[in-house]
Amino acid sequence: MGIYRAYKQGLMTFWYWYVRKLNAAWPYKTVEGRKFTVSPGVYKPLENEHTVAEYCESGDRVLDLGCGCGVGAVFCAEKAKSVLATDISEVAVQNTIENGETFGVTNMDVVVSDMFDNIEGKFDLVIANPPYIAADFEDEENQFATSMRYLPVLFAEVHNHLEDNGRVVVQYPGWFKSHLKKLGAAHGLEMKEVRRMPMKSIGLMLLSVAYLQVGFRSTLFVFEPVKKIADAPKQEPVELKKAA
Repeated sequence: MGIYRAYKQGLMTFWYWYVRKLNAAWPYKTVEGRKFTVSPGVYKPLENEHTVAEYCESGDRVLDLGCGCGVGAVFCAEKAKSVLATDISEVAVQNTIENGETFGVTNMDVVVSDMFDNIEGKFDLVIANPPYIAADFEDEENQFATSMRYLPVLFAEVHNHLEDNGRVVVQYPGWFKSHLKKLGAAHGLEMKEVRRMPMKSIGLMLLSVAYLQVGFRSTLFVFEPVKKIADAPKQEPVELKKAA
């Protein structure tokens, strides 16, 4: 293992331990007046993640791939026809179920799934908040902030679960724009919009500092399937008349 990789693994091992302690002592996060419960082994929303719901249209079928405590899924459920919230972590799934019940959400299903493994059907909107740190841990509960394969699997397989006019909204650091654009293009997805996350309130900034999460410049990247050019209508061959 290289020095940098060992350093990163050690740093994230400490961070996971530290975050669990913070969440255990402070197991709530208020978002737009709603008090979400956040379990010790679940990522606490620190980036105004609820704004992803602005891309949800009335009647959409929504897939939240990596739902965490359920903020994105709960806010999308206000407009969506249905929401399927999934996470590799059983703790996160139970956390989302709990918050859905707290807020009276009735059009949301929540299942354990390693990426698309347990996903069936197609969706109008797929929302994804991938881990920012490229590192892997054997314990699946240690994957809400680290992953080596989330992004590659997302772009390689999302087309199997996306309607022709569907959208994929990815929350990720802004300086990865070029990388994400190439990933999308390689799998038939066009980057249609790049939008910085809303400015944090003073309280949210201080909370981010407490969680050692600063400097990520979170951005929303919106992808849509590349439109195929319709085949030109076939023309009947013109019969040329012989001159008299």
